[in-house]
Amino acid sequence: MDKATRVLTLLTRLLNDDVVNTFEFSRIAGVSSKSIQRDINDLNNFFYESDYWNNKHTKVVYSRNLDGYQLSNGSYSKNSLSLLSLLITIKSLTPILHNNVYNLFLDEISKNRLEDKFVLKSVLNHFNIRPDILPGEHLMTLQKSIAKKLMVRITLDKKIVIKPLSLMYMHYDYWFTYEYQNNIYTIKVRDILDIQLLESKFDETKNNKPFKFEIDKSIWKQFEQQYSIQKILKNEGNKIITEVSCTDLDAYYIAYQLAPLARMLAPKSYINSFINRLETIKGLYS
Repeated sequence: MDKATRVLTLLTRLLNDDVVNTFEFSRIAGVSSKSIQRDINDLNNFFYESDYWNNKHTKVVYSRNLDGYQLSNGSYSKNSLSLLSLLITIKSLTPILHNNVYNLFLDEISKNRLEDKFVLKSVLNHFNIRPDILPGEHLMTLQKSIAKKLMVRITLDKKIVIKPLSLMYMHYDYWFTYEYQNNIYTIKVRDILDIQLLESKFDETKNNKPFKFEIDKSIWKQFEQQYSIQKILKNEGNKIITEVSCTDLDAYYIAYQLAPLARMLAPKSYINSFINRLETIKGLYS
């Protein structure tokens, strides 16, 4: 194996997080262990001196425990750390990515430093890929209608004009909550056949059966942006008691996902139903 091929092979193995034993690699390359040591020194000089390698902290180091050499970064780019944080956050919510979202992450990873790509791709590859079409245009239109408080005409089994209230991701799918004829409904976004944004604005919803929640002020700003607040009943200390226009599905999600920073206070029948559901889950482990 000539020197150029040997060094490229060595670099490729190190970038793929392999541990390189000099004796083993020298046998494969057909040269002495001292030659492999010189190759490693050349790589370290390259990492430190090259204008094309952006991380001056990158170094090939020997691990006594592993009995071999491995690549050490010492530091990572801010962009790589942000991507890693986002991937881990998403992974805690769902093990599934739509193909479009997967490709978006793949494209972002490709823009990062070579030495960071392996770690980022290893996290990305833990997701299952969903091949069906991402309802992206519907999501964008609905979010626009919520932000601007515009009425929307949606097509289900028939066309109806509704007040959009909120969007959320739950049970590996996107869900949309809206008001129609003074009732609140939640449906899957993918079940909407067509959406037309209207020019007429809507007033605050007047739900006759709102849910009452106690919300910690530490999450209040995000909470009021995500859900339709009908009325603030009490603002005292570090808690806000509010009425929310939502369905039982939304309410259960809030009570479970945001606990202990959110607590359902009414109606009592839904609190009991939620507790019964938790008892059923608890029974699976007893």
